[in-house]
Formats: sequence, structure tokens, C-alpha cells
Amino acid sequence: MITDRAKAGFDRLLVASLKSGMSAGGASVRVGAVGSLDRIRENKIVVLTVSSYLFRAIAILYFRPDAATRAWFDRNAEEGAPALADAEFLDRVAECGNVCCGALNRELGAFFPHVGMSTPNIIDKDCMRYADLLACSLTKHYEIVLEGGPTLFATLCVADYGLVDFHVDPSAEAAVDTGELEMF
Repeated sequence: MITDRAKAGFDRLLVASLKSGMSAGGASVRVGAVGSLDRIRENKIVVLTVSSYLFRAIAILYFRPDAATRAWFDRNAEEGAPALADAEFLDRVAECGNVCCGALNRELGAFFPHVGMSTPNIIDKDCMRYADLLACSLTKHYEIVLEGGPTLFATLCVADYGLVDFHVDPSAEAAVDTGELEMF
């Protein structure tokens, strides 16, 4: 069972993670709730999980490999540089999802001592038809409006394996730190 305050906490942490992980060069990022997948037209998704003994949170970032999305993920390229190859484009989208989910993972680590994160997987959006099989107690969809870029979407699904309860102080809505590269 996921308590209402834990649901609000997952929501606050994911929104903060998306805002900090998707912003680039000071560009604004607006994140808002979307009622269903019906508005989401993107045909590819990046899937990452954050898991503990009590829950599995699945963060999904939807994208379309079109010219606008490619341009946004290549916005820092030098003038005259060749266009992104498909593999490099997918790597950049996956890394963006990784940064956002990594911030979520770090923040959840403050409440749950044993939290781990998967590597990003890119699959077709059609796989979301089977999301109900995960028996998630929390599913929420988000619209991500990127200043000067495409509008993307995200979904958070949380399956619980016990009582999940934590509280994120709403007055501490500062941006979640996306962290730095760690060498092991």
C-alpha cells in the first residue's frame, strides 16, 4: 500500500527530477499532470526503474525521433557538425532519462536505505498496453514543455510490496541536484 503522502512525495520528486534533468543552459522546463496516455503521440519510450524492498518505481520518458526532437538533443552541437546518427541520438535520449531517474533515485535514497536503479532501455510505446500487468498502485502521466524544444511526456508507475510511506516537505521545492559523474 502506498499512502497518499507517499504518492504526493513520488510526484514532487519526479517533477523536480524532470525539471532539473531536462533543463539545459538555463532554459525553462514546465511539468504538469496529464490525465491519460491518449494525448501522448510519441512512439518510443525510455524505461528506467528505481527499486527497493518495498516498491518498484518505473519512470518512462516518451519521445519521437523526429527532426524537432533530434534538434533539441543536438542543440549544443557546433555549427556545421554532422547530424546525429540514430545510435547517438538514442544514447542522448537514454542519458537524459538516466539523469532524471538518477536524481529521483538519489532523493528516494534519503527515505529508503536500499534503493537501486536500472540502466535505460528504449522500446516502442506500444509496450505500454501491458503496463496494467505490473499491478501498480500509482500511475501518473506528465507533460514536459521544454523552452525552445519539443513537448515530451513521462509516466511514473509504482508497484508496492509493503507499506510505502514517506513525506517530502512541499516547502522544499528546490531543484533536485542531477549530480556529477561518479567513478568507481
